[in-house]
Amino acid sequence: MSAADPHESSGAYVLHALPEEERRAFEAHLAECGQCQEEVAELRATTALLGQLTAEHPPESLRDQVLRKVADTPQEPRPHAQEAQPHTQEARPHPTAKVPGRRRPARSLILALAASVAVALVCLGLAGWQHQEASDAKDHADRVEAQAHRVQAQAHQVEAEQKNVTKVLTASDVRLQTQVLSDGATASVTFSRSEGSATLAVSGLPALPAGRTYAAWFMEDGTPVPAGLLSGDPGRQVTLLEGTLDDATAVALSVEPDGGSPQPTTVPLGAVPLTA
Repeated sequence: MSAADPHESSGAYVLHALPEEERRAFEAHLAECGQCQEEVAELRATTALLGQLTAEHPPESLRDQVLRKVADTPQEPRPHAQEAQPHTQEARPHPTAKVPGRRRPARSLILALAASVAVALVCLGLAGWQHQEASDAKDHADRVEAQAHRVQAQAHQVEAEQKNVTKVLTASDVRLQTQVLSDGATASVTFSRSEGSATLAVSGLPALPAGRTYAAWFMEDGTPVPAGLLSGDPGRQVTLLEGTLDDATAVALSVEPDGGSPQPTTVPLGAVPLTA
């Protein structure tokens, strides 16, 4: 702070850039100078805008940029007290009175701070928009990746089932049994004891109402063991039955609730015997 003119230190005071001794001296001057009180209030109102940036984590370099801007801003020197009253004994103006014709060099500092705040807000706004765009893109990419994984898993499952179906159909002991069901549909079971697997193909099955599905069962000593559900249109596909043949002597078919049942809830439509 200039010892001859304390008015030049209002900007540095608001920015907490004064050494301790100069700060105390300026505060003593500020208590009696209405002009400096007004300028300090204006500067504080402007710098308060910087508080709006705290939630956005402004860059560490922002304060240094503002201080450099202040240092580079030319300020018109004020007339020293001795120059203003060189040889007169006129009464000193009241501390709160404004000196006629005095320009406010702090005005350029206010404009510089406002410009810095505006630039920072725009930059942080763009950064926030870019962050949101990146977040949305990542979410979309994650959904696409998850869908791709599901499709890939389904493809692997279908591929594995096709390999098992091929093993059954090409086994040296493969057998084929066909049975007409009670509703007039036809069920064909291809099975291999050496592979321990069987497939089921049906034709003529009527469509079921919503909430119902066809279920297959391995019959072991008269006890039904779940062998899988016929999804989609069972008349257009060959279903690899779940589980192994073990001691199964037949494959039965029934109508069950969606999701299946541990035991048949309806009278089976029929059973295909697994005789060698």
